[in-house]
Amino acid sequence: MVEICPACGEAELTELIPGVKSCPACRKVFRTKVEKKKTQKIEGKILDGEYFMKNTTLNPKYEIADKGITIFREENKLWFAVLLCHNPDFPTVKYVRLSWWKKSVNIHGGMFKIENIDELDNVLIALNRFEEDFDDFFEVKSDKNISYEPIPERKDVDDGSYVFNLTKRKCPKCSWKMKKSKNRRYYECEKCGEIIVLDDGHPIYDIPLRTLPLSYSTNYPINFYLPNYGITTRNTMGDWKAIVTIHSKENPDKRWLRFYWWRRNFQHYMTSKYSLGSSQGLKWETKKGVMSPNIHDKKLIAPLIKGLEEIKEIWIKSNNE
Repeated sequence: MVEICPACGEAELTELIPGVKSCPACRKVFRTKVEKKKTQKIEGKILDGEYFMKNTTLNPKYEIADKGITIFREENKLWFAVLLCHNPDFPTVKYVRLSWWKKSVNIHGGMFKIENIDELDNVLIALNRFEEDFDDFFEVKSDKNISYEPIPERKDVDDGSYVFNLTKRKCPKCSWKMKKSKNRRYYECEKCGEIIVLDDGHPIYDIPLRTLPLSYSTNYPINFYLPNYGITTRNTMGDWKAIVTIHSKENPDKRWLRFYWWRRNFQHYMTSKYSLGSSQGLKWETKKGVMSPNIHDKKLIAPLIKGLEEIKEIWIKSNNE
């Protein structure tokens, strides 16, 4: 609709930004009403990945969203969704990405990657435990007792088959005898290339996802905040993922849930000629790009569980096609 300048009446107003117009003749500036755009409610709906690729800052050079479910969205502030994605170079290799975007342009605010079905099952078990054991303020419910023991289904599943025997030195993959490095920091299999890293002389392992105890713990390499209770969902030589309730030292009564992902780089530790203790060479550091994958509202856990279960079904179906 054409608007004539109310001051001079000689020219049509031109829009500078939404809500602000100016007159090219007399140069006066006027505020105008901005019609609010009605946004379609999309929480809980399974949408094609193209919707998320067009409306967020996901980079198609590195990942493509196949399907997605919005868990929560507050326009111009926060958007939280669960996506089933793949790398453009490996379209058959799928993974789940929990994504947080912020502000009006939906810039990257946080992420958490789940690489296979077994890891997703661990995340679902952990989230269900937090849903059942904690109240809306992430405090332990009055009728719940926190146990640090493995969940019943995981008490007797660890058969130790992945443990490296320092006496026999047999490769866990091909059973070939492994050779110790000159700097005495790792064993290497000359047949298949498998490597066993030593931490102060003790071997460290990839713990199979299905044998993780999924028990509560308070011991995590967290900076800036203090952990209350957490559950490890993945634990390999180079990757450690956990879901943890945390609080700041200044405000211990305000707690929230955070998805943590730590990594450690073995290259310097394995190749350096200098003596390095595990506190330096094998230090856990937050994975770059994870940023702030937080859940402040406990009521979002239930729809997140539902969304992950639906994405899991799609994932399994795509693997069988």
